Amino acid sequence: MKAYGKWLILALSLIVLTALVSACGGGSNTGSAAENGSGAPANAGQKAGKKTYKWFVARGVDSPPAVTVKEIADEFSKTHPEFELVLEGTGDRPSYLQKLRTLIASNEMPAMFDTDPDAYASKLVEKGKLVDMKKLLQDLGKYDAFRPVALQYQQFADGSMYTLPIEYGIEVFWYNIKMFKDLGLEPPKTFDEFLKVAETLKQNGITPIAVDGKDKWPVLRYLAFEPFRMTGNDFIENVKQGKASFKDPAGMAGIKLVHELGTKGYFQQGFSSTDYTAARDLFLAGKTGIYYMGSWETMNFANDKLSAEIKDNIGFFRLPMMDGAKTAENDYFINSGIGVAFNQDTFDDTMKEFVKFLLEKYPEAYTKKGQFSPFNYSLDQAQGMPEVFYKIQDEIAKSGSVFAVPWDTRLDPATNELLGNELNALALGAHTPDDFADLMDQAIKENAPKYFK
Repeated sequence: MKAYGKWLILALSLIVLTALVSACGGGSNTGSAAENGSGAPANAGQKAGKKTYKWFVARGVDSPPAVTVKEIADEFSKTHPEFELVLEGTGDRPSYLQKLRTLIASNEMPAMFDTDPDAYASKLVEKGKLVDMKKLLQDLGKYDAFRPVALQYQQFADGSMYTLPIEYGIEVFWYNIKMFKDLGLEPPKTFDEFLKVAETLKQNGITPIAVDGKDKWPVLRYLAFEPFRMTGNDFIENVKQGKASFKDPAGMAGIKLVHELGTKGYFQQGFSSTDYTAARDLFLAGKTGIYYMGSWETMNFANDKLSAEIKDNIGFFRLPMMDGAKTAENDYFINSGIGVAFNQDTFDDTMKEFVKFLLEKYPEAYTKKGQFSPFNYSLDQAQGMPEVFYKIQDEIAKSGSVFAVPWDTRLDPATNELLGNELNALALGAHTPDDFADLMDQAIKENAPKYFK
């Protein structure tokens, strides 16, 4: 009887505890569902029927694309008071990706989130988690309003598209015109000339190149430059599944370039721990001669806070050429940035109406911030934008239709992580080019079959 009494007390305690946990969990789940766009109240203070949708942002909540979308969302809310868009951003890219994947694994996929059309996104598509963006744009009559490359950049290899472009950019080498003139240098047109320019700058006490090594992808661009000139995107599309080797001529050309730039001191000292802003500031402070980055930085180079010596002496040149190049001079890294994916489960009529409103308002609102739109939209001289804005706008109009794909959107995640971690080591001389090629080939051999099955 004593034993029965103890079990009865224990059972009652468990019932009470379960009820308390359920009550706490229920409140939390309600909030999460609302944040993710289910249409449930986000918290007790909101009116019933309020729909709060979360956009998990990788590019920074204060970035021009995020600010523009938020402004348009707030305008939309004036006529659709049930709608609210909240933004949440997470610092650096690796942290963003880790948190996004944790949210999705926990069944808390945001209503909107930033993602490349990479291998991870393709898995979400296979599970029916994302809205078919190509079909949506066609249904809304907006597909042809975009620049063709902007849409092509968002597509998977089979031509399907599940992310919305809200940026557009070309990538160029920004350079200090005065430094070059003082040393009798011309913007290089070949990789041989590029290395000679770097050596001349260094011999004259100037750090040749500022690069963000902390975020890894800017250094990864240097690895991809020569393979793109030699093969277009064939090398990366083949090597990612082991159909090509990093010891092939294209792979070794890219590896040797990064090794040479790093070991000869053409990147700034401590580049591997330099972040995005610090690298740009080195260039804008006149401490380096060259800075490779996209046209999204254009307005930072027209900033009134810059000294006239810097502001009036910033030019740009294209990706250098090489003998036997497969791609044209006006083909280079062109992209529409990280795309925005929409959660299929929370894409209701309200969200669809918002996307339609967004597409109408976005081109003008975004471009007038000094940005370059993925839409076929441009500003004339009467708008009074800085001269460098119009120069880039003209360069965009002249750019080709073949564009280099970022390697980190093509490789399997495990190999991509290893590549990012070891690439700086290559530039620091910790790996020989041959050893680095072996390391990457082995990683693809181990990881790619499991991922691309």
